[in-house]
Amino acid sequence: MRWLIWVGFALVMSLWTVAVFIGTQVLGWAAGLLSSGQDAAAVQQAMQGFAWPAWLALWIDPAWLQQLGEAVAQSWAWLTTVLPVLATLAGWLVPLVWILWGVVGVGMLAVAIGLHWLSGRIDRGWGGKAAMLKGFHGR
Repeated sequence: MRWLIWVGFALVMSLWTVAVFIGTQVLGWAAGLLSSGQDAAAVQQAMQGFAWPAWLALWIDPAWLQQLGEAVAQSWAWLTTVLPVLATLAGWLVPLVWILWGVVGVGMLAVAIGLHWLSGRIDRGWGGKAAMLKGFHGR
């Protein structure tokens, strides 16, 4: 039982680490794009010229995909005008995200240690009762 707790902890911690790593990379990438001052018209032109895969049209209405492209272009135009300071904030946000990763990791470790301790207490409690029942039935 205890090995399962630690395997679960390692799996959850690995997934958490990968999620935070990808999140910080995306944050840095987005901040770099927004700070570059890339023209919203260029993004609009790129989205209009973007060819959606043919297999996607079988699953999703092409008109909806066109609206999605327009929404992305409009959102980009808004982000480039409203959030140019994200590049400077990213310098602070990325370390803060890693600090949050550490705090959550310590919390998950504390839970794993608590479950490890609790499983030992339960095993001892059930172990005595199991021996008593085994002796009572004569097996």
